[in-house]
Amino acid sequence: MTTLQNYDIKLDFDDVLIKPRKSIVPLTRKSVNIEIPWLDKTAHPVVIANMPSTGTYEIAKHMTPMKVFTFIHKEYKVHEHRENLSVMEDRSYIAITSGVRDKDVMRTIEIISGFEDIGMINVDIANVYANVSGMIKAIKTFKEHFPNILLCAGNICDKDLMQTLVDAGADYIKVGVGSGAACITRTEVGVGIPQWSAVRECYEESQKTGCRIISDGGCVTAGDVCKAIAAGADMVMIAGMVSSCYECSNMVEIDGQQYVNLYGLGSTKQYNIHTISEQEYRPNEGRDLMIPAKGHIKDIINQILGGLRSVCTYVGVSHITQLSSHAEFIVVNNTHNRSLEKYG
Repeated sequence: MTTLQNYDIKLDFDDVLIKPRKSIVPLTRKSVNIEIPWLDKTAHPVVIANMPSTGTYEIAKHMTPMKVFTFIHKEYKVHEHRENLSVMEDRSYIAITSGVRDKDVMRTIEIISGFEDIGMINVDIANVYANVSGMIKAIKTFKEHFPNILLCAGNICDKDLMQTLVDAGADYIKVGVGSGAACITRTEVGVGIPQWSAVRECYEESQKTGCRIISDGGCVTAGDVCKAIAAGADMVMIAGMVSSCYECSNMVEIDGQQYVNLYGLGSTKQYNIHTISEQEYRPNEGRDLMIPAKGHIKDIINQILGGLRSVCTYVGVSHITQLSSHAEFIVVNNTHNRSLEKYG
């Protein structure tokens, strides 16, 4: 019998705001610290997603000096990965993405061998819930080969699988199903949990399991990134927010205008590029868009980092890691004034 789980309403970033609170000591945007501990360094809690147009080594060249992570997509050939990794002076802000099939895992091991100073391995499949055993096997294999490299597994959208993934060896868990800008799983399949509630539930569970959370998807503005961190995410993965940048790949020119071809990892275009098993049974779960190119990725990242500094001053914390324990959320029916949005 189908049931309505708990009858409670799940919330998205558009449904909540962070309530300002009085600071005990004076704070400025310059004085707060928005960098998190990372290996023997620090990092900003922002991750560029492993989409074909954004998760590139070209993007990584711009992001690494800013201490921002780039999760590299899976479409590079093995020799292309290794050539790019070999010329990078700092690989600690790079994650190599892998599937869970045996051939995917062996391929990723070949890519990483000799470059064990990368920041993370990103084990990423569209539906963990349907292939838990495959995910567990992949995590354990990677941990056997690279015990000192941090591992991220995902995606999930509730607490049910968190302990299982942590027990297998996951250090980070990616949270978000159907929340990405190029993902249409929610409209075509009807599955998912609104992102704020998903992050909050997984954050509360992470306090028991000891893992860390990456919120993946659902962010349209810098304020959404702030809400994700305040809800409990250690990092926030973005793609749509930077998908129009001139630094993106898949750039095409139409009638003198440059466009970025952004397509989802579950899209028909992705299936056609790669030989996907059981393709005739799969629905299209991703957009295939031509987005007019404008702006530079550094400017967008700086806007996000500025938002993180500001939210710390509004909540009264001097360090970004204190935000989730001090932020108080309120549920709203409107987050902002939209009267001038038509002007840009």
